[in-house]
This record gives sequence, C-alpha cells and structure tokens, in this order.
Amino acid sequence: MLQVTSRKQLAKIRREAKKRGFRVLRDGTGNFSLINLKVEPPRPLLGVDHVPLWVIEQVIFAPLPEPPPRRRRMARLSGEAVPTVQATTPVEMGAPAHAQAHHSFLSLVEALRTKGGLV
Repeated sequence: MLQVTSRKQLAKIRREAKKRGFRVLRDGTGNFSLINLKVEPPRPLLGVDHVPLWVIEQVIFAPLPEPPPRRRRMARLSGEAVPTVQATTPVEMGAPAHAQAHHSFLSLVEALRTKGGLV
C-alpha cells in the first residue's frame, strides 16, 4: 500500500482533479476514489474506485485529447444567392449491348422485307 508521502502531493492531485471536474476521496482502507462531479448523483469513475493514489495520479495527469477545431461561420453575400450545385455538361453514353442487338435484329427484318420473304 502506497502511503501519501506529502500533503502537498495530494493537494496537487486534488487541484488538478477539480479542474477536470473530479473529486479525490480517501476511503478508510488507505486507498482513494475518483468521483465524477459532472453526473448527477456524483459517482466514482469506472475502474478508479478504491485504488492506490498512483493510479489516481495516472488518470488525472494523462493528457487530454485535443478539442475539435471550431467551426467557421460561412460569410453570407448580400444580395446575390450563390447556387450550391454547379452546372455540369451532359455525359455522352454509348448504346447499351441490348440496343446493338436490337438494331441488328431490325436490320435483318428490313433485309427480309426488301427481298420479299416477309409480308
């Protein structure tokens, strides 16, 4: 069991915990609990209940992730409305395979009509 070497160390951990919205409480067994004050009712953080002080210290002094960048406001143009969709040129598509087969069938029918084989 790790004993608190100085009151200054415990005060430093508690101060940092308070900045992050936590409280460090000493239980009767010589261990500590990290209480989350952001929820109602305040309750211990999962996995950090009745643990030695060095665990609390690691949790408190771990670097926080960077906050997401702030969203910029879009500048509105006065008077003119800018369309969000840009006009595009039409795409030329080749004839599908079934259309080519249909065309050859029609040419066969026309050839038979001209020869007189089909009425």
